[in-house]
Amino acid sequence: MVLWWEWIRCVPELRPACARRSTFWWMVVVLAGLSMRADLAGVSSFVRVLALKERCYRRLLYLCHTPALGLEVLLTCWTGLVLKLYTPLRVGGRLVVVGDGLKVAKEGRKMPAVKKLHQSSQNNSKAAYIFGHSLQALGLLARGPLGHLCCVPLTSRIHEGVVFSNRDRRTLLDKFAQLFVGVVSRLNAPTLLVVDAYYASRT
Repeated sequence: MVLWWEWIRCVPELRPACARRSTFWWMVVVLAGLSMRADLAGVSSFVRVLALKERCYRRLLYLCHTPALGLEVLLTCWTGLVLKLYTPLRVGGRLVVVGDGLKVAKEGRKMPAVKKLHQSSQNNSKAAYIFGHSLQALGLLARGPLGHLCCVPLTSRIHEGVVFSNRDRRTLLDKFAQLFVGVVSRLNAPTLLVVDAYYASRT
């Protein structure tokens, strides 16, 4: 119960991202669903775990597309909340942000942004190709209450499979660099980026 009281105390920090009060309360419902669900069946899992009525399903879907929820403002609020709640690790006076790419297999091939992805791995149990989402993510290294290190997620984007314009010539590295610059502007502090060798390029 103590954990839920802390959760309730933190959620109002995200209120500035919502243009209307009703949008904020629907966002609270989604966050509660994300915190409690036992399966990964999307919005349906929120409806089940919170025992919502069927008509709530479409309202929850609409929240993902409504202009009343500003994503950039939400990310700014979330970053500010992370800096309040956690003690960031500093190396030479700089915050440490870690980043990586993720490939998540999906069963449905007609889902938005699902595409055929190559998995480069030395593990024979992994398939060479999968259908799924290709994401890139960034997190802040912070110290836990017992002094151990943890990574607090800051942002993530699907960077393959989503095409808004055929004139967009940005590579995955370009998109990752843009994602990192956005995070640094919200952190508003000198930042050190830690990534694997895939990202070691001039970009």
